Amino acid sequence: YDAFLSFRGSETRHHIAASLYKALLREGVHAFTDDQSLNRGEQIQPALFNAIEGSRVFYVVISKGYASSIWCLQELARICYCVETSARRVLPIFYDVDPSEVRKQIGCFGKAFAKHEERLRGDKETMEEVQRWREALTRVANRSGWVIGNESYCVHIPEMVRKKHLSLLPSTSGIALASSTIIHAIRTYDVFVSFRGLDTRNNFAALLLQALHRNGIDAFNDNVHVMKGEFIEYELYKAIDGSRNFIVVFSKNYASSTWCLRELARICKNIETSTRRILPIFYVVDPLKVQKQSGCYEKAFLDHEERFRVAKEREQVWRWRKALKQVSHLPCLHIQNESTLFFPSWFRRQLD
Repeated sequence: YDAFLSFRGSETRHHIAASLYKALLREGVHAFTDDQSLNRGEQIQPALFNAIEGSRVFYVVISKGYASSIWCLQELARICYCVETSARRVLPIFYDVDPSEVRKQIGCFGKAFAKHEERLRGDKETMEEVQRWREALTRVANRSGWVIGNESYCVHIPEMVRKKHLSLLPSTSGIALASSTIIHAIRTYDVFVSFRGLDTRNNFAALLLQALHRNGIDAFNDNVHVMKGEFIEYELYKAIDGSRNFIVVFSKNYASSTWCLRELARICKNIETSTRRILPIFYVVDPLKVQKQSGCYEKAFLDHEERFRVAKEREQVWRWRKALKQVSHLPCLHIQNESTLFFPSWFRRQLD
């Protein structure tokens, strides 16, 4: 098969999964879904695993009940094995869920795994398999994908089925590949914008990126510049290292995201050895609470310290605190809502 679709049937079979499957067929893509591709009377698990192993690209539609299904988790573990041992791509679709909940296995995903572990307690081999399911879910959630709501999936489907997502990774030989790799490696941006997607992706951050573009400023945008299926962290670090300046949008939940804090620490590391600048923006959050790491920021760090108890991990949290303190005390903009967004001349001069 060109593509294998993994999804929780009871939640997605008759809308997003069906629409995605039909769109792939219209593009001439030979796609597998269990209701369309399995013969009646055929044993399900061997047939599914054979289809996975014989597919080039994997679409994983992660919905709220995905982790409640052992079938889905077994599929996912096999998909991850295939991706790690061959040049194939997995394309995650976060359907009405927050990727951070998937990555950390909290919320409905935490409850699903708690039930699996309670039911399978005492069986060492099976518990090891549950751990593999957890690791597979984290690996997939660490890749770039689509985050879509219940009402908007039809808008995203044309982008999902583009041929660039369905091609195998290129051969590791040849001048053309070497040239494209070099070009990709030296790509620089005028500015890297660090923001908490949950708070700002569909409002302030989107408007800010548009404003930067209108003013002729080349800003890194993960939705545009990161190939779907690539590891997000690697691509973000590469973009940070290749950016001339940085904008950090502090919002209510910024410090709750380990992604954001890792970005911030990387940004601070970059400016230590260069003349690059950081421009902080406080978006609907009290600057003093960010600077003092109080209120919701205090709670976020206490949660991190509770979660990361090993000495090396606690040191990492300390570096996040230090980076936050360093950046939050710089000259800044304080934005109360989108209507106050503007592009002052000093802001443009800072980025020149």
